[in-house]
Amino acid sequence: MTRVLSTLLSHYRRHPGQLMMLLLGLWVASALWSGIQAINATARDSYARADALFDTQLDQLERRDGTPLNRAEYHALRQAGLPVSPMLEGEVVTQDGTRLTLIGIDPLTLPSDNALAQANTSASLSNFLSPPWQTRVAPDALAALGVTRENASAATPTLSDDKTLPPLVLAPALPPGTLIMDIAAAARLLESNDEITRIVTARGQSLMRLPD
Repeated sequence: MTRVLSTLLSHYRRHPGQLMMLLLGLWVASALWSGIQAINATARDSYARADALFDTQLDQLERRDGTPLNRAEYHALRQAGLPVSPMLEGEVVTQDGTRLTLIGIDPLTLPSDNALAQANTSASLSNFLSPPWQTRVAPDALAALGVTRENASAATPTLSDDKTLPPLVLAPALPPGTLIMDIAAAARLLESNDEITRIVTARGQSLMRLPD
């Protein structure tokens, strides 16, 4: 072993350039490994938050003919005594071209233990539900909106179509690129008129009285 080490050292003394290249290669490999581990850790955290949010333990109601649902159908189901809740989903584009997922919810009708309704329980529910509303946003999305943590609570970012988001509220549990707001505010931004994306209810809820 000593002889092998001595031979290697004598070789690199005669060829210092090769030694420098070897050390440089080891340094680059170590840096790449560290970077990959950091990226993997960030990705695992993002996936965990996404799973926690979108594994919402909700059943979805759909029309048999596949046509879009609307508010009138939702209201009819509620008036019939069915424990359902509306959701509206779409995309908004920031000034720098980043696409963010916008989800409009009605926290009053969502199951109380649902992750969407609990994305930020510290925020005032009345402020979330009434104009100028609130936008729950993950810290990861702040940069895309041109906002820092320090001024997030006072910010009302403008989108690429010159529409303005409601005031921001940090919601650390949200996955990157996701915004949550009251369904009325989301409908205004998405120009959805009376259409809604889905009608949901708590998983396993007995809905034997659904209309044809």
